[in-house]
Parts: sequence; structure tokens; C-alpha cells
Amino acid sequence: MISKLTSLDERAGVDLTGEDNLDNVLERAELNYDVEKVPIHTPEGEVVKNRYLLRREDNKFVLGTCGPRYTIVDNKNMFEPFDSIVQKCDAVYESAGVVSHGKANWVSARLGDEFTVRDDKFQRRVIMLVYHNGMQRNSYFSYNNRVICNNMMASLNAQSRKNGIGIKHTPKWEENLELAAQAFSESITESNRFRTNMMKLEGVKMTTSQAAKFAKKFFLNFKELDKKQKKEQTERSKTRLKNRVDELVSLFEEGMGNQGKTHYDMFNAVTEYLDHHSVKKNTNTGNRFLGNLSGMQVNKKRRVLNELNNLIVA
Repeated sequence: MISKLTSLDERAGVDLTGEDNLDNVLERAELNYDVEKVPIHTPEGEVVKNRYLLRREDNKFVLGTCGPRYTIVDNKNMFEPFDSIVQKCDAVYESAGVVSHGKANWVSARLGDEFTVRDDKFQRRVIMLVYHNGMQRNSYFSYNNRVICNNMMASLNAQSRKNGIGIKHTPKWEENLELAAQAFSESITESNRFRTNMMKLEGVKMTTSQAAKFAKKFFLNFKELDKKQKKEQTERSKTRLKNRVDELVSLFEEGMGNQGKTHYDMFNAVTEYLDHHSVKKNTNTGNRFLGNLSGMQVNKKRRVLNELNNLIVA
């Protein structure tokens, strides 16, 4: 079954299906620009010591600030090692894009060895993020895409999410490019761990009433309200909470590919809600995509997985 839900990477970037040339990838995704490091001046024209602006050479858009040790690594130089591993591993390019005018850039590739849980097909992907904001490391992440609903199931291993596989913008950045190969290797390990977790959730039954109870805890961030907090709840907040719980239970029962029977259905319901239904107006899709890889969204999914596993133990 083909998903009726559009993936975040497709909304945030360019579909690269069938592309196998890095130069074409960079051109199609508008990643073929250079970055420059220039002195910062005060309003009186004096140079600010040890601080620099990072900006695009083509349109002079300011991407961030940095110190003297920060070394510019242009997109092509950073994506070339990624490309070599894509070719070596017979991976295929999936998508690429620019976030916030170039403060962050990304390219994703799909690996082989797809796997299934129940009747759901999952595709393994690895993605490289290149930052030019002066603060973050260029990083590699792995994630799994549930095909039927285009949910992003990022690596849920807490330690790997915390540390990432990153390359700092320092004069010795080239020494770290071997991390590209390491990223592909670890993506397979993470995918196997993810599959084991999903199979475990599929083996545990969950009723509709249990799903509603879990949904309420999810929206309360898994915190129990004391008597004072319950008393201070307004009718509006109670109604809002009930509506959200009802929506999540509906996804548990009737979301894309769900059957409303197990913990696996609840995990899928949460990911579908976060990826496709909790979108606020005027929300930047690119930033949501990054958040699903390394920010708040992936933390919520990891927390849900942990809570569901705790219920199994209990």
C-alpha cells in the first residue's frame, strides 16, 4: 500500500529518486553554494576582535557567527565522502534540502535490507546534515521510514542520539571524514535494534481503554497531576485534552496500517500524530524535519517507546 501521507523529507526538500550523481544532487537541491567568513564591524566601523560572520557568497545571507578557529567546510567537500560511501554500499539517494536559507543542509540515502514488522515495510536510511550556523557539528544520523504512513522512526538509542556521529568545523576536519563509513555501519546496527523493539511491541496486546489511558499520559508528558493541578484545570483545557486523546485513540485504531490491538499500534499512532497531525500553522517544515532527527520530536518518540516497554515489564 502506498502512503497517503507525505513524508517530511519530501515536503522539506527535493525528491532525488533515481539520481546517482553528486553534482546533480547539489544542483537540484540548491546546495551548490559556498560560504565565506568575514570580519564583524561595530556601527562605528571598528572590527570586533575574534568574531566573524558566516554568510553565503552568492547572496550574502548571514548564516551565523563564529570564532577564529572555525573552519569553513563547503557543501561539496563535506558531501563527497558521503557520496563515496553511497556508491560503495549500493545505497540510493532519496532526498536533499536546505533549511533556513542554508544554516543547515541535508542529503539522505536509502540502504538495502528493508525489513517488515507485521505487514509493515520499513526502509533504512542514513542522512548527513551540514551546518553553517557557527554552532553545530556536521552530523550523520540513521532513521527508518515506515512506508505505509511515511513516519520517520529515527534511531532511538539514547547514547547515539546524544553524541551523534559528528564532524566539527576545525582545521583538522578532514581527519574525521572516515566517520562517513562508520555512520553507514552504525545505521545497520541501529536499524536492527529498532526492528527488535518494534517486534517486541507487536507481541503485547492493548485494549482501547488502555490506549486512551496511555494517550492521556502522553499529552500530560507522563506526569501525574496532583489534586491542586486537577482543580486548577479549566474546562477549556480539559476539553482540549479530551479531544487530543480521542484523536490519538482514533489513530491507534484506524491510523495508516494500524489495527488497534497492540503496543505497536500505539507507537505508530504517536509517530503518525507527531509527523502528520500536530502541525501548527506557519511551522517551518525544514526545522520540523531536523527536529525529527535530533530534536524534541525524536525525544518524544524515544520516551513513548520507553514507557511502552515499561508497561510490558510491569
